[in-house]
Amino acid sequence: MIIRVITLGCKVNQCESASIVATLKLNNYSASEGLAPADVYILNTCSVTSEADKKSRQYIAKMRKLNPTCAIIVVGCSSQNSPQKFNKSNVVAVGGTLNKSNFVLKTVNKLYKNNHYNTLSNIIHLDNFVESVEKCRNYCYEEYPVSDKTRAFVKIQDGCNRFCTYCIIPYLRGRSRSRSIDDIVNECNKIKSNEVVITGIDVSEYGKDIESDLPSLLKALSGNGMRKRLSSLECEVINESLLDVMSKGDYCPHFHLSLQSGDNNVLKTMNRRYDTEYYYNKVQLIRQYFPLAGITTDIIVGFPTETDEFFENSCKFIAKCEFSDIHVFPYSRREGTLAAKKYGQLDPNIVKKRVNRLLNIKKELRTHFFEKNLDKEYPVYVEDTEGEFNVGYTPNYIKVYSHAPCGEIVNLRLTAINSNFGMFGE
Repeated sequence: MIIRVITLGCKVNQCESASIVATLKLNNYSASEGLAPADVYILNTCSVTSEADKKSRQYIAKMRKLNPTCAIIVVGCSSQNSPQKFNKSNVVAVGGTLNKSNFVLKTVNKLYKNNHYNTLSNIIHLDNFVESVEKCRNYCYEEYPVSDKTRAFVKIQDGCNRFCTYCIIPYLRGRSRSRSIDDIVNECNKIKSNEVVITGIDVSEYGKDIESDLPSLLKALSGNGMRKRLSSLECEVINESLLDVMSKGDYCPHFHLSLQSGDNNVLKTMNRRYDTEYYYNKVQLIRQYFPLAGITTDIIVGFPTETDEFFENSCKFIAKCEFSDIHVFPYSRREGTLAAKKYGQLDPNIVKKRVNRLLNIKKELRTHFFEKNLDKEYPVYVEDTEGEFNVGYTPNYIKVYSHAPCGEIVNLRLTAINSNFGMFGE
């Protein structure tokens, strides 16, 4: 029985898929990640936008095309949100966001026992629930993920308490709960990758439920010899305690600091818990510790309360922050959120024009950041090949094209800008 795991969405899903593979292998199943011919597919879905939901469902057809008699097990945020939409041919079980590895293992065991994958093809098991915080506080994995990639991901918490008005994830993932520092350190000690990304649904909330905090965790992880990078953060977690620990450890000066809008009126209706002045002060504090830090962000364009004036305010603020990169997303209406209940939607043509405007600002800011880094030397983790070049990233997250050997961290001097994609290194 050949099993393949397909992952959509965030780094947390990537961690959980790796845990599914590790659990199956421990139980003597042939399991790996990626879309290829298989007897059984595990589809780990995403629901952060309506497009992500659609893409999750489309993958079922891709799997059936590779093997018309395959069995498909669906888990993740999209199936947690709308399990009935996965009641399709070849789908034998539908799970949610929690205990994915255990749920998959139990289903695969049933398939193996029956000896015919399609014998369960008409049985849909709806495991659509979010466990209580008390029940799942200490839960993370049945087995630690084993990464076969150059960069490993370590999940330190799950769930979210913020309830931003546009976001469905707190309803699907449950409340924030943290892993113990000892458990995280133990996992990191087993990792052999050159770089580790510390991730979660809301990394900034780490430790609040176990009388700890993010700086304490980072201090415990310092000095283990691996380069470490943080995934998305909320601005309120940025303080001198955190930055001091990072500056003395093996932490990359790359901060993905969620913004969503650069206008205070829109931020308020989004239920974001800061204003632009507070956010900008955090950006300035980062640059006091790391003058050439890569500071990236997310921007939602076309939120229902975003007027022309508010959008202009947002553009000005984004330019003021001098981000090194921006992820630009058109607003996606999610049923069940406060924004979907309270507001309508803007004209799609207006949203499209605003997206294009921000994409142009993004290009200008990236070029400006590249120019600041010309002739600077960085240890670059060379991870992959693109055409005639090998590619990797600097600690401040600049993509570097060079002829340095793959799989190594190599000191490279940034010599030129490669269009708007990255820089050349020697």
